[in-house]
Amino acid sequence: MLSLDCNNCKFSSNCLYSKIKLEQVRQKWNKYKRTCSYRNGDIIYNEGDVPTAIYNVCKGRVKISRSSASGENIIIWIKNPGSMFGYYSLCRNELHKSSSKSMGDTIISTFPKDFFVDLLKSDFEFTLEIIKGFCSDILYLQTRLSNMAYKTAEEKIASVLINHISFSTKNTKTPYVYNLKRTEISEIAGLRIETVVRTLQKFEKRKIIKREQNSIKILSIDDLLKISNTNNN
Repeated sequence: MLSLDCNNCKFSSNCLYSKIKLEQVRQKWNKYKRTCSYRNGDIIYNEGDVPTAIYNVCKGRVKISRSSASGENIIIWIKNPGSMFGYYSLCRNELHKSSSKSMGDTIISTFPKDFFVDLLKSDFEFTLEIIKGFCSDILYLQTRLSNMAYKTAEEKIASVLINHISFSTKNTKTPYVYNLKRTEISEIAGLRIETVVRTLQKFEKRKIIKREQNSIKILSIDDLLKISNTNNN
């Protein structure tokens, strides 16, 4: 088990820990927190598992996916540092409807179910932040459904790349997308793998991106934003 100081985390502004105002609640957070490291592809929980805890990404990324009726894997979203996950099924008191895997070397903090319920009862502002999180996730899924229905393949793939730019390179001239496989882009965008391959090749010929080992270098973020119909705000 690892030891991490939430007060000095560079992702603290993205984390629900920063929303806790009561010092006694912060102390409980650090008391019950259990932090572990995961290698690429390690399973955190599976579809059908009984939810016993909530999880917070401290480093790396986590892929949340679900299998379709035909057995295909669909990525619902990818959780970045500071993001919490696993609490939907826990709040609804039902089995997990999705599975989660680490992407690259990942560090995750785990909190037991009883602590989470106690936290919701003892800190009203924190509970409001959880509700805001639910609303944000619903809006995100609605936007994705709309994009999958109405956007072209190029627009979908450009949007996926923009949404998965690495935090550490976000404000640089040539941002990077790390460890996002073509199959994962396919699952997120709802496209066939052949379409993803052709579109990435097209972007590369137009010098919008450059594919490297385990990463995609974005050479022209402005062009990518135009293709995705996304405002750079």
